[in-house]
Amino acid sequence: MISMYTAYTRELDNIDKAVEELLGQIGPVALKKNSVGLLNCHSDFLEEGIAEAFCKKLPFDVIGMTTMATADQTRFDTYGLCFAVLTSDEVIFTTAATGPLDADNYKEEIGEAYARARGKLPGDPALVIAYFPTLRDVGGASMVTAFDEICGSVPIWGGLTAGVDMRYSQSLAFRHGERVIPNTLALALAYGPVEPEFVVMSIPEQNIRESKGVITASDGCVLREVNGRPISDYLEDIGITIGSEDSVTLPLMVDYRDGSSPVALSIVIFREDGSALCSGEMPEGATIAPGTITQEGILGTTGKSLESIVQYKKNGLLMLPCVTRYTMLAPNQTDEINLVASTIAGRMPYMMGYCGGEVCPVRDKNGKYHNRFHNYTFSACIV
Repeated sequence: MISMYTAYTRELDNIDKAVEELLGQIGPVALKKNSVGLLNCHSDFLEEGIAEAFCKKLPFDVIGMTTMATADQTRFDTYGLCFAVLTSDEVIFTTAATGPLDADNYKEEIGEAYARARGKLPGDPALVIAYFPTLRDVGGASMVTAFDEICGSVPIWGGLTAGVDMRYSQSLAFRHGERVIPNTLALALAYGPVEPEFVVMSIPEQNIRESKGVITASDGCVLREVNGRPISDYLEDIGITIGSEDSVTLPLMVDYRDGSSPVALSIVIFREDGSALCSGEMPEGATIAPGTITQEGILGTTGKSLESIVQYKKNGLLMLPCVTRYTMLAPNQTDEINLVASTIAGRMPYMMGYCGGEVCPVRDKNGKYHNRFHNYTFSACIV
């Protein structure tokens, strides 16, 4: 069994005061034999040294990431630091971090980091929590696919780093005890009687076109043809005309036709040759259906996700919804956070942060988990 406790601060001006506030919230909790910390924060908490100073006061490892906004059951803010500790007598936790990742080394670096953490356990982990860097030359889906192969399809939950202005230099993942270096991946493994539940929802059915197109030409995350037509022509055929500047607001529901639930992915950019670079794998034979993002749709899927979550009798809730949800709710950007607070209040402690891409397993019809990269989704791990 895992227990979870959280702490929160908005204090950015005084390191000692911030650390004292966080420790005051964690100090009274009953830590068990094994613990690990998870931290979501604005990048200023790293630049000012607050996150590092706090982590040095803790008797266990911490992994963390920058987010656009963060919340727990007590507070939320864009300029906030939210911390959660998972603690257990039966479950063993280990952590590791990669060096800087790029297109040439990411598979090797992830493999070596996983091996270091796995080597401290008596067997394969039951859960991986991973905070992925936001890279210009490697997509989130590629990193997830590589990680899935490395760990033998152990369930992976986490997300891509984000920031208030989405600048890559301020979007960071980090590990306790190691200097914060851009483009690193931080991971935590949980071994033992861990039975996490996962909830992931993106676009409501009424916001997805009923007609589906079949991918007929592609290369990894590059989508070339649908129904034998160039992707731009296919979209025009069905009445959708968009430019590169607004392509990110067009979700594509991708059905891999392996019995697992479809995932929502984005078009990153249209390329000069007419193809589209997408945020996830676009294999030939899969189907796509364009969707629409609306405020009603965002809050509707949040509500349905929370209905599922409250059915589980667990001790902690981790949530990493997509930054697009937060920005598209403007000017009422806190509506989703408020809905979470009003629904989960008093049920279980939680930590929530808006990330740049969601990593969450989905089940197929046989109950087998498939690790997937998502966009536009409300993603949760109940522990």
